[in-house]
Amino acid sequence: MRMKKTAQITVDALMSVLLLVMFALPWTGVMRHERLGVILFVLFAAHNAIHFRWYASLFRGPYNTYRTVWAGINIGLLAAMLTVALSGVMISQHVFGFLEINGSLFWRKIHLCASYWGLILTGMHAGLHLPQRPLSAPVKTLFLLFGLYGLYACGALHLWNKLLFLETFSAHAPSAAVCTVQHLGAAWLFALLTCVFCLKIRENRAR
Repeated sequence: MRMKKTAQITVDALMSVLLLVMFALPWTGVMRHERLGVILFVLFAAHNAIHFRWYASLFRGPYNTYRTVWAGINIGLLAAMLTVALSGVMISQHVFGFLEINGSLFWRKIHLCASYWGLILTGMHAGLHLPQRPLSAPVKTLFLLFGLYGLYACGALHLWNKLLFLETFSAHAPSAAVCTVQHLGAAWLFALLTCVFCLKIRENRAR
């Protein structure tokens, strides 16, 4: 049991770091981006294998609002990551270049859109695991301040355009550190919103 928990934490930590690195394409370069993308997908597959029992339980028992939100976020994340993987193969220039698919602009748009949906849904998935109980004032203030930065980061990243299939690849290329913090901030905003939403659901159920 301890080994499984250690494996789970290791996989989740590596996935989180790699996910942020994947958005620093101007700094990693296309070839390294594709190779890291393959590693990320393998880790994602391992994560799902570890939690296979959750998928097996999807059709058991009744669904309340909380369980519906939980299932919707996780299934959405699965769909986004599978779309990222498929579109990544379609536009690959190096790792899967031997397939000579040479994906069109359409697949590039799909790849970018699905990548950012994956980022947001990863944040929401993390929000499901945040402490859903009243926090101390200092912690709440820290959470809110970073949440406000996340709102700014969404604007700086043109997040809404990317989520709505309106952009291909952004020409905006800040430093690798700024890029990482911006994407982390955007993901954190949705983690925080999800946590607050789930907390409200639980409070309503307790009344």
